[in-house]
Amino acid sequence: MTPKQFLDLVEIRVVIPSVAPLLVGLVYSQWQYARLNWLNAGLLIVATISVHLAVNTFNRYEDAKRQKENAYLREAAAGEVISHRQVRQVALALGIIAAIAGVAVALRTDYVTWVIGIVSFLIGYLYSAGPKPITNTPFGEIVSGLTMGYFIFVAQVYVNTRMTPMPSVLLQWFVVSFPLTVFIAEIMLANNIADHDEDEANARHTLVHYIGVPAAKRLYLFAALLAFAEVVVTTLVGWLPVTSYALVMLLPLVMRHARGFIANPVKRETFILAIKNLVIVMLGMTVTILAGLLI
Repeated sequence: MTPKQFLDLVEIRVVIPSVAPLLVGLVYSQWQYARLNWLNAGLLIVATISVHLAVNTFNRYEDAKRQKENAYLREAAAGEVISHRQVRQVALALGIIAAIAGVAVALRTDYVTWVIGIVSFLIGYLYSAGPKPITNTPFGEIVSGLTMGYFIFVAQVYVNTRMTPMPSVLLQWFVVSFPLTVFIAEIMLANNIADHDEDEANARHTLVHYIGVPAAKRLYLFAALLAFAEVVVTTLVGWLPVTSYALVMLLPLVMRHARGFIANPVKRETFILAIKNLVIVMLGMTVTILAGLLI
């Protein structure tokens, strides 16, 4: 297996949903609590990204077994075909790396990190495997958004600050991470809109199957607007620095990308716009929170 094959197999290009809450959680920990633990943060980053890549790999393996048509072929440019055994080995190796890093950070903290890690592992497995994988249900967007946008953010803030996760604290962290949750869910929604015909042929009943493509496109636009409206409210109540109001300036660009995708929802041509929107929001939140440290 060549390096290019490996990167294609683990879908390294879509690792941004894991990086976004890690990065924003890191700067938020410093702005809100003036606490950072670089070793804990580093271990969590390794664990989180490894889990994401392992789930990507296992998801492709399970899809390849289930598909009734458009069979997935893992081929290199030179013509070498990656076997199912090799794919399982890659997923297992990434899972082991994630487990080692996850256990290390959990041992350095306490039971809260253990709970977050175990729940994340279970969701990661159920997302792609089992008799009815979550990715094949109408709950894929919600689960991916919450697990990656919220759970990872909570884990990052917690391992850095060790704040007691009382309901009020968890609520605040949910509200702060809401834009990340939305735009990570938007990536899944964009994927399901673009893959609708193929999913129907392979009996994958995602949210788009139940509400239809036109409604899914409207939801895609509405969710983006909702995320920015929520940022304004969150800043108004003081849970984000006043510099976060500047995020509103990014709305025209984000909406242009969103409209570009729904006008031509083709995976190879416009799906990248959904990922770009998450990158824009991630960097925007990171920069404005860092700016908040200066005032």
